[in-house]
Amino acid sequence: MVRSPSLRRRLLLFVSLPLLAVLVCGGIVNYVVGLHYANTVYDRWLLDSAQAIGELVNSDAGRNELSDQARILLHFSVQDRNRFAVRSLRYGVLAGDQDLPQPIPHTKTARPVFSSFVDHDRSMRMASVFLANRADPGDMLVISTAEGTEGRRALARELMVASVPIELLLIAVAMGLVWLGINSGLRVLDPLAREIRLRDAGDLSPLRTIDAPLEVQPLVATIDALLGRLDRMLRQQQRFIADAAHQLRTPLAGLRLQAERALADPSPKTVSAALAHVERLSAGTARAAGQLLALARAQAPDETLGIATPLDLADLVREEVAARVPDAIAHGIDLGYRGAQHGVTIIGDAALLREMLGNLIDNASRYGGHGNAEVTVEVHTGSGDGCVLSVQDNGPGVAAELIPRLGERFFRVVGNGYEGTGLGLAIVREIAERHGGELSFSNHSHPHGLRVEIRFPPNAT
Repeated sequence: MVRSPSLRRRLLLFVSLPLLAVLVCGGIVNYVVGLHYANTVYDRWLLDSAQAIGELVNSDAGRNELSDQARILLHFSVQDRNRFAVRSLRYGVLAGDQDLPQPIPHTKTARPVFSSFVDHDRSMRMASVFLANRADPGDMLVISTAEGTEGRRALARELMVASVPIELLLIAVAMGLVWLGINSGLRVLDPLAREIRLRDAGDLSPLRTIDAPLEVQPLVATIDALLGRLDRMLRQQQRFIADAAHQLRTPLAGLRLQAERALADPSPKTVSAALAHVERLSAGTARAAGQLLALARAQAPDETLGIATPLDLADLVREEVAARVPDAIAHGIDLGYRGAQHGVTIIGDAALLREMLGNLIDNASRYGGHGNAEVTVEVHTGSGDGCVLSVQDNGPGVAAELIPRLGERFFRVVGNGYEGTGLGLAIVREIAERHGGELSFSNHSHPHGLRVEIRFPPNAT
C-alpha cells in the first residue's frame, strides 16, 4: 500500500532545509568573522612585540648592536613567532633573519606596516615599526616580527566549532516550535473537514468560507466549483429522467392499449389496425428518444463534449443543406441556401451545430406552407465580426403571444396538424447558448412565415 504524503512532514522538510542552509552559512560566517578577529588580535600582538623590542633597542643609545638583554628578550619573544629582524637603514641588519623581507615605510609618516608573504610554502604575517635611532639622529631603525598564520586559522576554526553546537541547539528549538506551529495551523482545517464529513449526500450547496483562512480560500473555492458542477449534472440527470418519463409515458400506454386491443379481438382487421397504431407510436417513441438524447448531449458539461475547433460555418451549413435536399424533394419541400459561400469562421463543435441545423430545418419543413413548403437557410456576417444563421419557412407563422415561449421544452403550438415532441427548438436553444449565440424568433410578411435567427458573437465557442 502506497503511503500517503504528509503535509506536516512536507512543511517541516521545507522549513528544515533552509535552516540547515542557514547553519552552513552561519558556520562560514563564524569562520570568516573569527578569522578577522584572530588576525586583529595576532596583528596587535606582533605590533606590541615589535614596539617593545624597539624601545629596548633604542635604550642602547650610542651602540650599533644589540645589548645582551635585548637579545635575550628577542629570542624569548620570538620563539613562537619564528622570525624577527632588527635593521638600521644606515648600518644594515643588527640582529635576526637577514632574508626577512624589508618593509617599505610610509613616505610622510612612520606608521606601523603589516605585510604578508610566503616562506617555504608557509604563509607568514609580519609587523614592522619605524623608530628614530637615538644614537644616530640621521638613522632609522626598522623592527620586524613575523609568524606563521596557522595559529590564526586554528583559532578561527575553534570559534566556528564552538558555535556549531549552539546553532544546532537553536535550530532544534526552532524546528520544535515550527512543528508545533504547523500542527496548530493545520487545525484550522478541522472545521472545514467536519462540515464536509457531516453533510448529507444530497447537500451540494457551497461551503461556508467565512472562517476559512485566506490561504485555504482557493481550495474552498475549488471545492465549491466542483460541488456546483456536480449539482448541475445531477439536476440534468434528474431532468432527463423526468423528460424521458414525460415523453415515453403516453406512447408506452398507447402500445399497451393496442396490444390489449389485438389480444381481445384477434380478427385480422383489428390486429392490422392495432399494428398500424403500434408502428406509428414506435416511430414517435424512437424520435422522442432521439430528441431526448440530443437535448441531454446539448446540456452536458463542457468536458463531455467534443473539442471545440475553428470551423467554417458557411461550409458546414451548405454541406448539411445539400445532404438534406434529396429527402426534401421527396417530400415536396423547396429547400435552398443563400448567403456566404465560405469564410465565416467560428469556434465550435461541428456535431452539435449539425444537430442544431437539422432541428431547425425539420421544424421549418413541418410547419411550412402545406403542399408548397419553402425553407431558406442563410449564413452571413453580422456586426462586430460576428455571424448570423437563419432559417425561414413560408408557413402561417406563430401567434405573437406565443413567440416568447418558443424554445421551451415540450411546448408545441397547437392546431398545426403535426404531433411533435416539443424538444426541437429547445435543443436549438441549448446548442446556440453553448456556442455563445443568441436565439430569436420573428414573423415575416415578405416572405410570409416564421424566421429563426442565431447570432454568434466573434470567435463564438
